[in-house]
Amino acid sequence: MTTESSPRTSRPISRSRSFMSIDLSNLPPYQLPTPASNTLLITNLNDPQIFRADNIQTIRDLINASAPIHSWAPLKSFRRIIVTFFDVDSGIKIKKLLDNEPIMGERVKIYFGHQTSIKPKEEHLNLPDAGKLFFISPPPSPPHGWEMKLEDAPNKMVHAEDLAEALAKLHHRPTTDLPASPNSETGGDGRQRSGSSTIIYDPSEHGNSPGLPAIEVEDMTGVNVISPIEMGKPIFAHTSRPPVELMK
Repeated sequence: MTTESSPRTSRPISRSRSFMSIDLSNLPPYQLPTPASNTLLITNLNDPQIFRADNIQTIRDLINASAPIHSWAPLKSFRRIIVTFFDVDSGIKIKKLLDNEPIMGERVKIYFGHQTSIKPKEEHLNLPDAGKLFFISPPPSPPHGWEMKLEDAPNKMVHAEDLAEALAKLHHRPTTDLPASPNSETGGDGRQRSGSSTIIYDPSEHGNSPGLPAIEVEDMTGVNVISPIEMGKPIFAHTSRPPVELMK
C-alpha cells in the first residue's frame, strides 16, 4: 500500500541583518548663530597689502560713508578688521553690503561680534574707605574741621625710667636670692673682674618661673678684657740661628 507523502511546509529562513550606525560623539556641540550686534568682524583679508595705511584708510572711508563708525581696529596679524558702529542697524547694513564681496582679490567674510557698549564710562577711581586714608602715600587732604597745631617737643628722656634707675645703681651691690653667674666675679681666663653688677630683670618679680632668664648688667670699668679670639692665637717664638760653622 503506497501512501503519498504530505508536502513539506516551507519555513522562512531567518537572516541576520546588520544595521549601519553613525558615531556622532566627535561632533562639536551645536552653537546658535551669533545674534546681530553693532560689532562686525571683517575676516579673510589674507593679502598683507590690504593693511597698508592708504588701503586701510580707503576701506574705512567707504564704510563710514554708508554708516558712521564708532571704533576701527585693523589687526594685521589676525588678517581681520574689527569695526564698531553706533547702532545694530548699521552693523546689519554693512554686513549685507560687504559680505562675500572681493577686496583686492579676496572675498571677505563678515561675522557679527559681541555687542559693544558705546556709553561713556566713569574713568575716575572711587574714593577709598575713610578709615583707610592713612595708608595712602602721599596722604589726602585733611578732613573737615581739622586744625593745624604745633607738634610736641621730642622726648628728652634718653632711657626708660626702669633702665635709667638700673644704670644709676651700677656701683651698688643689690641683694638677690639668685645664684651668681660663674663668670660674674672671675672671668673664664682667670682675671678678676669688678664686683659691681645690677639685675635689670629679676624672674622672681614676674612669677618666679624657671624658664624666665635674668638680665644682669656688670660694671667692666677699668678691666682690660682680652678678646676670646686673641686668647686662642698661638704664640710665635723666635727660632735661634744655627751655628755658623754648620752653615758651610
